[in-house]
Amino acid sequence: MESTVLSESQKFRKLNTFKTTYMVLFLSVLIGRFVSLYWVIPHVFDTVAFVGLVCCAGVFVLFDLFGKKKIFDLPNIIFLVLFFVSCSISCLIYIRYGWADNFKSLMSIAMSLFFLYPYSLVVGIEEFEKTVILLQKITIISWMIFSLISIYTFVVQYSKIFYIHGTRILLGCIENRLFGIFSDPNYASVISIITMIFSVAILNYKEQSKFIKIISIVNIFIQFIYLVLGASRTGEVCFLFVLFVSSFVFSYRVNNKKNFWVLILRVILSLCLCLIVHFAIDFSRMLLSYIPSLFVHGSSNNSGTGIGLYQVSMERPDVAESSDISNLRFRIWGSAIDIFKTTWFFGASPRNALKYAKDVLPNAFIAQRGYDAHNFYIATIFYTGVSGSLFLGIFFAKSAFEVIRYYVVNKFEVNNPIFNSLTLCIICTAVSGMFLSEILFITTVGYFFFWLFSGYVINLIKKESTYSKDR
Repeated sequence: MESTVLSESQKFRKLNTFKTTYMVLFLSVLIGRFVSLYWVIPHVFDTVAFVGLVCCAGVFVLFDLFGKKKIFDLPNIIFLVLFFVSCSISCLIYIRYGWADNFKSLMSIAMSLFFLYPYSLVVGIEEFEKTVILLQKITIISWMIFSLISIYTFVVQYSKIFYIHGTRILLGCIENRLFGIFSDPNYASVISIITMIFSVAILNYKEQSKFIKIISIVNIFIQFIYLVLGASRTGEVCFLFVLFVSSFVFSYRVNNKKNFWVLILRVILSLCLCLIVHFAIDFSRMLLSYIPSLFVHGSSNNSGTGIGLYQVSMERPDVAESSDISNLRFRIWGSAIDIFKTTWFFGASPRNALKYAKDVLPNAFIAQRGYDAHNFYIATIFYTGVSGSLFLGIFFAKSAFEVIRYYVVNKFEVNNPIFNSLTLCIICTAVSGMFLSEILFITTVGYFFFWLFSGYVINLIKKESTYSKDR
């Protein structure tokens, strides 16, 4: 009997080791996809890698379904199942516009809902936390290296645009903002903020080497510089929102008095801090604009004579030369809602929405420009209709309520750096979803972290709540 139990325990450990290796590989591929030059390789290799990752995740899910079925023990999982069913129906309804892209999208959604979200429950909290710390270190080191290379392209004022395999590749400083080696500074800036959160968390973990702590401190400064030079308004909004939440929660450690006026004071002080940091970002951008003149003389992108110290322009033409403060997003969102009204119950499906728009409302702004929704929440309504967005909305609302209640019950004194850091990463990605579509419909690093961390946070809250009731 003991040998049988030992054998099962060994199998479980081996399986978890394999899963950890898989998670490292999965994250590495997603990080690689952020680098512009990744797309120099033929798309078929990326497709093969994605299919391989999906199949492997599918095997893990099936292993659990035919085993202990832990996947169904997570709170609110039923709403994700119903959302997936609704999304699948939407894809079937509009299969006449094509099935392959929607099938890949469904596989990506299934990975997030049924593999990443329940992952902490399947492998166990302790094993999950070990894996997360490893993933945090990998992300910090790799993103720091990529950001350093990107900052170097700013210093030497390198810029290049070319096409390979039909894909537009942008490198260096493009239109007075830093792309660097990243394919999109908006998505890159969000991950920069997440790695800053990771770095702060590493500094609070016990038994971490001095080397990784030094790397974490350096990384915070490097990512702040990239955030400044990337000139992503999405990134700045996310950064300020995370800063507001962090300072508000931290204020309870300084003074845990609870009354209305103290609450108002906390909010005001947190807002003042965000305002100061906003001006600090602008001031830093102005200072950094002089750096290239120390290394590159006679640049074509300067506002002076090319002799001595001068500023390179940091003014984005798409912002400065446009009266639309949203950079066309309001028109895109309005167009998406107009198209949604024509197929309001099941939506237009994730990958056939644009084809549907061109067919039904060819004069719509999205149909003419070929834009995506640029907002995850509007995209959910547009792609999955009332049915899908209702189930996903209930899931988000219930999950958010549980997290807020957990902090309130604990008087905002949650002394778990892993829990706190992952919660901030979820908040950061959720805010970015107001301007990007990466939470579910685009397979990115943000998508990976959002669902992986959400499952852990909800799982831990459930475990601690159950423990308290048992006591």
